[in-house]
Amino acid sequence: MDSLLGNFQALTLTQRIGVVVVLALALATIPMLMVVGKAPEFVVLFSQLNPDDTRAIIQELGKQGAVYELGEGGNTIKVPAERVHELRLQLASLGLPESAGVGFEIFDRTGLGVTPFTQQMNYRRALQGELARTIGQLSQVERVRVHLVMPEKRLFATEQKPAQAAVVLTLKRGTPLGGTQVQGIVHLVASSVEGLEPNQVTVVDNHGQVLSQNSADSDAQLTATQIETQRRVERDLEQRVQTMLDQVLGRDKSVIRVTAPLEFRQVEITEESFDPNSQVVRSENRSQEKVVESASTQGVPGVRTNVPNDLQASSGGRPKEAKRKNETLNYEVNRKVSKIIEPTGAIKRLSVAVLVDGTYEAAQGSEGQAAGNSTEKKYVPRPEQEIQNLVEIVKKAVGFSEERGDQIEVINVPFESPVILEGEESLTAGVQSFLATWGGFLKPVLFFFLGVMVLWFVVRPIALNLTKPTGAPLSLPQKGLPATVTEYEAHLTESPQEQAIKLAADNPASAAQVIRTWIKEEQGEKA
Repeated sequence: MDSLLGNFQALTLTQRIGVVVVLALALATIPMLMVVGKAPEFVVLFSQLNPDDTRAIIQELGKQGAVYELGEGGNTIKVPAERVHELRLQLASLGLPESAGVGFEIFDRTGLGVTPFTQQMNYRRALQGELARTIGQLSQVERVRVHLVMPEKRLFATEQKPAQAAVVLTLKRGTPLGGTQVQGIVHLVASSVEGLEPNQVTVVDNHGQVLSQNSADSDAQLTATQIETQRRVERDLEQRVQTMLDQVLGRDKSVIRVTAPLEFRQVEITEESFDPNSQVVRSENRSQEKVVESASTQGVPGVRTNVPNDLQASSGGRPKEAKRKNETLNYEVNRKVSKIIEPTGAIKRLSVAVLVDGTYEAAQGSEGQAAGNSTEKKYVPRPEQEIQNLVEIVKKAVGFSEERGDQIEVINVPFESPVILEGEESLTAGVQSFLATWGGFLKPVLFFFLGVMVLWFVVRPIALNLTKPTGAPLSLPQKGLPATVTEYEAHLTESPQEQAIKLAADNPASAAQVIRTWIKEEQGEKA
């Protein structure tokens, strides 16, 4: 400590000021770096705000003592990442920002004397605001506005006008909406409004482009859905075969392409068949009639006929009898009715093309070079039996059917593809995952070590040079410098020969090496 104080006192005034400044900067560097490392990360709380919403949100954040930043000309408010969700919930409970639309909280501030028309308009506003908030949760949507047309209810259903809705979306840059997402928005709005049909909902973007499809485009939408379904089936079959061949042949040793046209027609077959050999009596009707007719008086009407003698003479006939029998049998023939509805989406035919890479062997070296040291590879096709085995494996994987006329072709060709380092992708993903998990903790530590390194490798050498005491000035002898070399050599205490002998005694190995070198040079000159 005394030596350090003495060295400091030996410095000039300028050097002392420099040392003090450097030490002050060094002491201020570490806290400054740690503060920078611990600075909160600001994220967007709200963006694309109008001036009124910005002013109201800033006032509320000031009341809560929250730290915030303004960006993009005051249209964006940023807050620390650890408080963004908390502040959003608190501001949403206060109805901020108001430009996002008011929800059902509008009924929390109702008063007396509100007319039915006002209540109906408030309900429509609340419903529009709630739908806008729900749709705004999509990651691709930046802003959204919903307009509802809800006609008054009529007494007769024929006079009732349908409800309608329009949705205006402002999408984030580079994040378009897919067809299924647009249909999801349409069905969401239609399901949230009473009496609203999906075909009465129109979705447009901020460029005026219609995103939804009406009934006139249903055929085109169906065709697009069918194509997507077919492609999904083909990808599934390709993945089945690819994952299997990767285990057998290795990664990037095979390429699979599948074409699977699907049958989207809905076929309904009704069959009715009769079996004449199988008969069953359905009904039987039997009837029998018998009529008996007795003898009757015959003759000419008058007195003579009524005389007894004549009556006996003419009454010798027998009675008449008539019979009739009727029988009816109804048979039921065995009948079979079959109604078959074939499912849609069945595979019509499969066409599978498989390219398989061969094997590679080290080429034979030339001009005495060993084969193992050659970097060139020679392509060797796979045996025919192995190709046939691969064909059978692919058939089992895709469900091959000869009745459908499926075709499978496996061709062995050499591949020309760059070598991909194994584990490169996994290493990158691991580094990203590590930084996402521990980046917040490592940032202050990294800045601390950076400050220590600045102190050790920059400040410390400067401080040592400044604190190093200056040597005493060289004093010349009173008699002055020697005038000639002879006088200078006279002042020396040892002659050159004595110095050489002393050096040889101190370093015998080096002296011996020097003598050997001299001897070799002398022999070389003589030769």
